[in-house]
Amino acid sequence: MKDDIQINKYLKKAEEAFEDNKLIKSLDLYNKVYELSSGKNLDAIINLALIYDSLGKSEKAKEYYKEALSIDNYEERAYYGLATIYDEEEKYEEAIRLYNKAIYINPNYHKAYFFLANAYDVSGEKDLSIETYEKLLSLNPMDFWANLNLGCIYEEQNQNDLAYKMFSKALKIDPNNHLALFNMGVICHKFNMIKKSINFYERSIEKDKGYEYSYLNLAVIYKYKDTKKGIEILSKGINNCSEVYFLYYNRSCFYAVIDEENKACEDIIMALKLYPQFLKYVLEDEELVKVRNLNLFKEFVDKSNLGQALH
Repeated sequence: MKDDIQINKYLKKAEEAFEDNKLIKSLDLYNKVYELSSGKNLDAIINLALIYDSLGKSEKAKEYYKEALSIDNYEERAYYGLATIYDEEEKYEEAIRLYNKAIYINPNYHKAYFFLANAYDVSGEKDLSIETYEKLLSLNPMDFWANLNLGCIYEEQNQNDLAYKMFSKALKIDPNNHLALFNMGVICHKFNMIKKSINFYERSIEKDKGYEYSYLNLAVIYKYKDTKKGIEILSKGINNCSEVYFLYYNRSCFYAVIDEENKACEDIIMALKLYPQFLKYVLEDEELVKVRNLNLFKEFVDKSNLGQALH
């Protein structure tokens, strides 16, 4: 009885420490529960696994999840926890098996459905991913990310009406999410609703100035009808984003369109410095023929270790 009172006291303190992100303190308290319960308290075991996983000690976490399952073979949290680790390790087949185990035990396990759908998606099982997202949305229609991710799969498959429907739902749930706005820009462009597409991309940039693809897609709309405006947009992206190598590459192509080869060459050199793998595309890009013939470009390639790629 005394031990039970002490266990509950430690459990409460451990949970509070975990919520405050004091992981080491929480770990110590759960270990005390583990000792007092002679390794039989499932909440302590599951949370020890969770903390070790959070600390990057996935093998230790696996041991605790498996220990939980040796006590209770129907412990859905352990199957889910193990699945997330294998998912992170890109061992999708095992992750999928374990997510399904968790769902078999608890058919309303929202998080398991979500990550199962994602595991199916990244492993190329698109139909199963769609089916799983749809099941999740039947349980929780207001799941923002499920709506958005399902829309992305439909868009990949050119099921554009369905994609539009899902992105619209996502925006009703969160009207200010930059990814939902971006994806709506993509689908509106596919439907040739150019003004709407521009509006969505602009709103996406307004909500997150660091998302480089919004600048790229918006600029591409202006590439041939107002190239200088497109260059302005790409320049803003270069100033605001961290991953900008492909923005330099695209701005180079825009400069080439208006015959500003020297500026185009400067941007291509910057793009290649940041991402040398672009060279194969530069060598094949018809818009960059004049740029490739500039001495500045040839000298850069010869002086860098990229020179061999030309021969």
